[in-house]
Amino acid sequence: MTARLISEPPVPLVWHEPNRNVKGLIIETSPEAAATSLHDLPRSAPARTPNWSTHYRRCLAATDFTIIVMVVFATQSLRLDQDSQVDMDGFGEVSYWLISTLLIAMWLTAVALCGGWDRKVISSGPTEYARVARASFYVFGLVAIVAYLAKAEIARSYLAIALPLGMVGLLAGRWVWRQLLMEYRRCGSHMSSVLVVGGARSATELATRLGGAPSAGFRVVGLCIPGAPHPSEGEHPVEHGFPVVGGLDDILSALETTGADVVAIAPSESFGHEEVRRLAWALEGLGVAMALAPGLADVAGPRIHIRPVAGLPLLYVEEPRFTGPKLVAKAATDFLGSLLVVVLAAPLLFVVALAIKIGDRGPMLFHQERVGIGNKHFRIWKFRSMVADAEARLGDVKDVDAGNEVLFKAKNDPRITAVGRLIRRFSIDELPQLFNVLRGEMSLVGPRPPLPCEVEKYEDTARRRLLVKPGITGLWQVSGRSNLSWEDTVRLDVYYVENWSGIGDLVIMARTIRAVLRGKGAY
Repeated sequence: MTARLISEPPVPLVWHEPNRNVKGLIIETSPEAAATSLHDLPRSAPARTPNWSTHYRRCLAATDFTIIVMVVFATQSLRLDQDSQVDMDGFGEVSYWLISTLLIAMWLTAVALCGGWDRKVISSGPTEYARVARASFYVFGLVAIVAYLAKAEIARSYLAIALPLGMVGLLAGRWVWRQLLMEYRRCGSHMSSVLVVGGARSATELATRLGGAPSAGFRVVGLCIPGAPHPSEGEHPVEHGFPVVGGLDDILSALETTGADVVAIAPSESFGHEEVRRLAWALEGLGVAMALAPGLADVAGPRIHIRPVAGLPLLYVEEPRFTGPKLVAKAATDFLGSLLVVVLAAPLLFVVALAIKIGDRGPMLFHQERVGIGNKHFRIWKFRSMVADAEARLGDVKDVDAGNEVLFKAKNDPRITAVGRLIRRFSIDELPQLFNVLRGEMSLVGPRPPLPCEVEKYEDTARRRLLVKPGITGLWQVSGRSNLSWEDTVRLDVYYVENWSGIGDLVIMARTIRAVLRGKGAY
């Protein structure tokens, strides 16, 4: 499977820290399965915490502290024309030095309280960035309220500069550290060792998903499945490329053998809520985290909520939302963003159009019928990258292996012109689609706009791509582009349709810039 480093949607894991009791899981078990207990599990596994995790969190904290201090005091120094004191009702005059010091302390405290250094979210991308941004808004909202109640005349420029500058600095610092961590993980370092527990099928499926997304930071070191031999009984059998290090009664022994610092539990009839609770007790004090995989596929965190009912943590999954304020905000962002890009890229658009015209005297633009939201057809615009009679010559290249049974796109298509090959490599040919966005037919981020002949071959799953507007870029663009198989393209587009968010769109647009500059998978 191509480009799984970026493309694999996260596996939904419900985390349980080892010092907190778990009362149950929503997986029901039979009376025979409930008879299986963990009483006889050895309690000799050593306490462990990944050294890289502790060091990484300390580096993040030090970076956040440095950035906040620099931003706050730099903002204060810019106020050369302002008084150095703030008059506060009931407190008299207060120095800006004291206000800046309190602001720094509050900001760092807010980041900590919002989980900005939480082990479970570090390097997670959007979730981590959202927590840092939320902490920043909380702090400045609190400062504004206190300043109003105390009738403190704090200069507006002081807050107006410190908030955006500090938030950009914090997010940039997190991004730099995350890129460094991704580089380590590409080399096989800075990973959490995971022992997967559960039924044979569900455990191997979970292990395969975790192993296929190294950027998530999990390295599967073994499986514990029903009927497996005890770890001390010689060589470990292999299940789908993963060593089976014991049965469901050998978990702590397997932890000692593998040195895992995370236990991931997949659904199993032989390992129900009572076994999960006993395992949680057994892991107390060992420094081993426990994560429960509820068996959901391609469901993002914002749609998942846990509510305790009758002593069981029931997992609620919200239905996808395709209307409401979020959609209005997305439409406004699409219009303003595309308008800004059109204005800034006007010189480039002119140069490319001129180069195409000079190249073979043919038309500069290419239009084609595509299918949008609600199965509505519209005309998409692109810079022409093929010969003028490319549609008539399609039969000449149908025997070329495009690696995709529905979407035909040949890697060495002879119809592509010299200019076309260059603009395709960097996706410049897609820029006229900005006018489709301005007309409301497309979005900046969304599923790939399909051809009518492709839609005719859609199954029920693929048709869910038509629930939202197609996009100029999307998960398919940042996850391998034309190198993806049809199954991967559909899976990524459906995942986006059901889990899209504003923060997620911003992340995809940022990744698009990197994907375009690399030019990998573009043809």
